[in-house]
Amino acid sequence: MCYGKPFFPGFLHDKRFMPDSVLFSFRRPRQAAIVLGLIFLVAAAVNIVVLAARPDAFLALSAVAVYDWYVRVIGSSFRVHEQAIVISITLAQLLITLGLFSSGNWRTGALLCALIFFWAIAPFGAGAAFPAPIILSGACLVILFKTNRKQFEKKTHGI
Repeated sequence: MCYGKPFFPGFLHDKRFMPDSVLFSFRRPRQAAIVLGLIFLVAAAVNIVVLAARPDAFLALSAVAVYDWYVRVIGSSFRVHEQAIVISITLAQLLITLGLFSSGNWRTGALLCALIFFWAIAPFGAGAAFPAPIILSGACLVILFKTNRKQFEKKTHGI
């Protein structure tokens, strides 16, 4: 594990992985959702390991945050309740993982939550393996539109 960027797995920094993930979401949206679920699962595991090994590592995000609001939150309430917040983020990641592994409305809800999650961590820049959150949110949008379009076609077929 790399403690220089402990918040996302190293393969998300690979420039070949990001465009491939979006292309994969166009071709095989169901399998791409499972890959996204695996990314969330690994990120949840990394969060727990980092929290156990170096509890103060998440406070370093204030140095790479883009917005002052993020810096103030990390310096105040996050510092006081760091373990509870990281555990709740990890639980949210695990719930998103379960939703991405399922189908139908559960997957749609998980994709919407994944979009919100990626947009929320994008302002952490290098601490969130930027531009990975933006590109992965694009993959979420593609999966969302492709799977919902297929569901819509199934429901309206024969009318």
